[in-house]
Amino acid sequence: MTEPVQIYKEHFFEAIIVGGGTAGLATAARLCEDMPGSIYTEEEHQRFHWLKQRGNKVNLINRNISAKKNFKLPSESHLYRQKKFMPQDLLVLDAVADRFMGQWDNQFASCQIPYLRSPMFFHPDPVNIDGMISFAHLNKREGPKDLMEIQNVVGREYSKHQMKKITAKNMKKNNPVPANISDTHDKPGIIDINMRDWKDYYRPSTVFFRDFCKDIVNRYQLENSVRKDEVVSIEYLDINVVDTNETGNGFIIKTESGKAYGCKICIVASGHRGNINYPLKAIQPIPKPLEASCHTSHLFSREVEFPHQKLQAKLAKRQTPSVIVVGGGLTSAQIAHVCANKGIKVYFLTRGPLKVKHFDFHLDWVTKYRNVKKSAFYIKDTDEERWQMIQDAREGGSVNPEYHKKLMKHVRSGSVKLMRFSQLKSTHWNESNMTWDCEVETTNYEKNNEHDEKHFEMMNLSDIDYIYCATGITPDVCGLPFLKLICKNFPIDTVKGLPCLTNNLQWNDQIPLFMLGKNASLRTGPSSANLDGARLGAERIGWFIQDEKAKGTFDWSCCEHCISDIPDTNEEDLESKIEKDENGSDSDSSTDDEDDAFSTRLKLASGQMNWYSILQEA
Repeated sequence: MTEPVQIYKEHFFEAIIVGGGTAGLATAARLCEDMPGSIYTEEEHQRFHWLKQRGNKVNLINRNISAKKNFKLPSESHLYRQKKFMPQDLLVLDAVADRFMGQWDNQFASCQIPYLRSPMFFHPDPVNIDGMISFAHLNKREGPKDLMEIQNVVGREYSKHQMKKITAKNMKKNNPVPANISDTHDKPGIIDINMRDWKDYYRPSTVFFRDFCKDIVNRYQLENSVRKDEVVSIEYLDINVVDTNETGNGFIIKTESGKAYGCKICIVASGHRGNINYPLKAIQPIPKPLEASCHTSHLFSREVEFPHQKLQAKLAKRQTPSVIVVGGGLTSAQIAHVCANKGIKVYFLTRGPLKVKHFDFHLDWVTKYRNVKKSAFYIKDTDEERWQMIQDAREGGSVNPEYHKKLMKHVRSGSVKLMRFSQLKSTHWNESNMTWDCEVETTNYEKNNEHDEKHFEMMNLSDIDYIYCATGITPDVCGLPFLKLICKNFPIDTVKGLPCLTNNLQWNDQIPLFMLGKNASLRTGPSSANLDGARLGAERIGWFIQDEKAKGTFDWSCCEHCISDIPDTNEEDLESKIEKDENGSDSDSSTDDEDDAFSTRLKLASGQMNWYSILQEA
């Protein structure tokens, strides 16, 4: 048996979050919140507010219990442990900055993005789903400078009758009536939006969203929780905290600076991490690859300046440099737009058609009947089926209407040459003038009566100064260097590089390691890599961790003076307090099933139990 690793108290925390992006902020804020409400509707919020105002005078459950009884909710009782975390209990390790959203700022600054793609109900606030709308109203920032309306999403331009006609026409043309009419619920792209939600379909500006996130950081006093240091390894071992003599199983997290931190709970919110799709097969290896081409991840980490220095040098001499942008998603369109604005000739290559969508996934995953789509996802029998459903919902890279309009403007002016159904076949690097000679294969389709015929054309592009690859990242959780020890000692199944986590987004039942973001896609759905997935993952993890914390699951052994004097309670003790009246007599008898149902509903109302735990037990 190995000796426990000795960690000083100043390097030990209740929980450590790896990654300081929006997912890390959502998780830290959720752990510090004991009254979350970001998944509740406005009507539910009003109900909770009404109950809070009236307190013990309200008979929460329709049962023969006198409202005069002086019964306190568990949150007001000394019999229950503190569930939420304090800011000093948390440490956030980020490889880019010593503050939240350092990588996010780099990405938006590099691509000069004025507005987010996501609507206003996607944000990291754990309290209120309408938190961003309230922030805009309270700070009088509801103008076009801070908010941009997403046109043609809700359909305010048409009357209800017109919308019905348009929908029926499109459905008839694109989707023949199925044999079983119930099959239509799972068809992609079928959208039915509650018109009362129109105010949500605005996109916040980059500055506005950053200010909103700063408000969350200040609210939970998380300003000093982030440290700039890249995690290089995570290992689950026996730990002894030197200053307190607490001993237990926890995580030793080592960083690039040589420091070692200890914690009871580890949450990986590292964003888009995996195997970057670079270099492309057609790009030949050269001595200094980043001097001639790069992946977008190099731009976001500031390894490469954008535009590259050689491009800026040519522009300063009033020459016209040329670049190739390989991709098909929004990032590739943003790069092409910035380059074209600066006077750079752009060849924009996409493997297929240029898809135009408001969001990364079909809108029916986040609108009125989103629970239908999510339920269909959750009840799938295998993770392979869930993975396929994610692919069907996202359909690869896409461009939103705003940047599609900008891109087409550049195409008409000649500064961007859009080459659909194209890919690089071969490249040659000229050392003499430091440029590329590239061969591009383009596929043209001709429609015949029977089938489509492909025609291949080859095009040579000479004197290309730089190649930008906006080709995404392939998930590979066990390929991440800092998780190699975890994968070795606690192996789990994966599907296409994504881990098969528990329903609580836990690595497995043995260790309190949690993941959210893209690596939690098999549990949280197509929106996992977006702001919606960050909040959803933080909520699910927060529920479980706080519930286990209240039970004492994460308590370590220490001296007897450190043991809490909180008496043990169980369901029978709680029910007996409720069943007895002021004289100590028992109330009317009821069946065991009614008692169980009452106890369950009471725990749900008080926050001791959540729907995730009920579903897992079922």
